[in-house]
Amino acid sequence: ESMQRTTRRLAVISGHVVGDNERSRVESRETSSTVMRETLLRTSEGKRITIKSLDELKSYVGKEVGHSGWLKITQDRVNAFADSTGDWQWIHCDVERANSESPFGAPIAHGFLTLSLLAFFSQETSPVIDLKEEKITAGVNYGLNKVRFISPVKVGSNLRARFSLDKVTEVSSPTKGLEFIWKVTLEVEGQNKPAVVAEWITRAFFG
Repeated sequence: ESMQRTTRRLAVISGHVVGDNERSRVESRETSSTVMRETLLRTSEGKRITIKSLDELKSYVGKEVGHSGWLKITQDRVNAFADSTGDWQWIHCDVERANSESPFGAPIAHGFLTLSLLAFFSQETSPVIDLKEEKITAGVNYGLNKVRFISPVKVGSNLRARFSLDKVTEVSSPTKGLEFIWKVTLEVEGQNKPAVVAEWITRAFFG
């Protein structure tokens, strides 16, 4: 039943100066399970809309389809991302040095970490697509048109995403389906400027 629900949904798929961070690397591996628990314990602020037809889907073009709940950006999450990517620049991972020397006054999340969270936020924000005309069996990340990292995300900040549907197009290659362009804004709680603005392209395939 869980697999059936999943396939019916549009899965909106998604020169550094490095110091001695071996201890932090070990700690990040040990705390990866903590990061996952934080993810699982989150609650959504809103309810995803369900779309039943192509006409209804197209009626949402130019409109916001929803926003996520808030996610706290922890040092554990930043360290886990650094461990995955090899990007251990001190402004992200050396807390003591970042607090005293960084122009941001604190460690900050990697820009690509905040961008990668689009896939996570979409799970509670993007519409549930359950078309009467066609059955959607898979969704993929197709790329990005534009991305800007507008302001830093300090560790300890709360982040959420707003999704608007900019365009939907029927496609036939490599198989029949739909292409979506989403305008996404990642907001930092209590901050006027967003962290990230992006145009994200996804595709959903009919089966």
